[in-house]
Amino acid sequence: MITSSPPEALQTRNELIAESPYLSDTVMKTSITKEDVLDNAMIRDVLVANPHSAKSDEIINLLENRAIPMPDYMMEQILAGEDTVSAKEILEAQKAWWEGEASTSYIRLLDYYKGDSIRPANEDSINWLFSYYNTLDAQYDKVCWLHANGEYTQAYNILATIPESFNLSPSQLETHNAYTDFYELNQQINSDTSGVFTIDSTIISSLQVIANTNTGKPGAFARNILIANGIINYQEPIILPDTSLKSGKNKKFKGVKESGVGSMLTVYPNPAHDYFVVKIKLEKILEKVMINLYDENGRIVYSRAFKGKEDQITIPTLNLTSGIYILTIEAEGKHLDKSTIAIVQ
Repeated sequence: MITSSPPEALQTRNELIAESPYLSDTVMKTSITKEDVLDNAMIRDVLVANPHSAKSDEIINLLENRAIPMPDYMMEQILAGEDTVSAKEILEAQKAWWEGEASTSYIRLLDYYKGDSIRPANEDSINWLFSYYNTLDAQYDKVCWLHANGEYTQAYNILATIPESFNLSPSQLETHNAYTDFYELNQQINSDTSGVFTIDSTIISSLQVIANTNTGKPGAFARNILIANGIINYQEPIILPDTSLKSGKNKKFKGVKESGVGSMLTVYPNPAHDYFVVKIKLEKILEKVMINLYDENGRIVYSRAFKGKEDQITIPTLNLTSGIYILTIEAEGKHLDKSTIAIVQ
């Protein structure tokens, strides 16, 4: 998609349609920016085939900022997917459910293998679990387990390898650094004979920094030690849902209107190689409108029924030979308009 060129427009469009309705927002945003390859009609086809695209503000903003504006009626066709639960979203929901089940099973096994005062921990099993699950959180769980057992060197070795083993985002890297800082402080606390309930001012200050700057587990760990020492009081915040009403994209869309000036029929690119786009504009809705393509001998080589006041359609030319063709709009036994198209193979 990124390296596609104008001659590959129809092929690119067909490949995107073939992968629908499971295209990611990243693929669709890249497609929208490739205006030299995919025109409005092709982009409309791809986005309609992936209705979840209408729920992305980034995608809609990119559409509104195309050099050749997307007509309002095409935007309406795309935005119709805003109220649709797409196949991709259903698949993602199923995936999320199974991931939740896997996480729940992992936590249950972790609690079981850690043991309690009556049932000793199964060391081999817990190490197998950490290796098998092998997520970022599982690695931090392993660090926590080793640190709690006084195996500080092994814990720090694993912490050191995490940035190399996982592609951490900036926020994840900040959390990773907070984990490192916290465990260094925690080792000092554990090594102090006075214990966790008697910590000095330097450690208190460092724990407060972690608690105030990190919203993940390191922040919670630091906050719990401060609470246990009576340094701070803490009440879990209650986050209420946003009850404000939001207008739909259909209502707020301020797309550019098509000009009523010009012929009923516009064809581009001309000459065409592997496809051309037919842009149709009718003054009123007519019954049984036909788009016909005639060769130099007057034979119909392509025909398609058309309904609606205006639209754009893509016609492939791979099965046509080089030459001059006449494209017509016909309705009620009359030729409403025509255009000449040159096809070069």
